[in-house]
Amino acid sequence: YRLDKLPELADLVSGIANIPIARNKPVLGHGNFIRESGIGIQYVMHDPLVMFGTHPALTGRSGQVVLGKKSGKASIQYKLEELSIDGVSEEQVGEILAVVKDKGIAKKDILTDAEFVDLVWEVTAR
Repeated sequence: YRLDKLPELADLVSGIANIPIARNKPVLGHGNFIRESGIGIQYVMHDPLVMFGTHPALTGRSGQVVLGKKSGKASIQYKLEELSIDGVSEEQVGEILAVVKDKGIAKKDILTDAEFVDLVWEVTAR
C-alpha cells in the first residue's frame, strides 16, 4: 500500500465534498503530528512512536515542533537549531521563552517561524 498518498487523497476528497478535515483528526489531520509543549520534544524527532499513535512517515509526514504558550526551553533550543540561529546564551533562551509564551497567550495561537525570528532578534539585540 502507498499510505504516503493518503493525505493527498484526503485533501482532494475534502475539497470536492467541501468538508474540511479537522486539524486534530487522527492520521490525516494537518495538526496531528505537531507538538508545542517542552516535554517530549526530543521524541517528536527521534522516536515519534513514543508521542504519536502512528509513525508520521507512514503517511508521508514528519513530526513538527511549534512554539506558543505551552513551549519550554527544549522547544526554543530545538527551534533555534532548526532555523540555524547561533550565538544565543542560556539566559537569552529564558528571555526568549518568556516572550514566546506572552506572544502565544496574546495571539491565542502558535507563532510562525518569522514571528519567532523577530522575537529572537529583539531579545538578542538588547
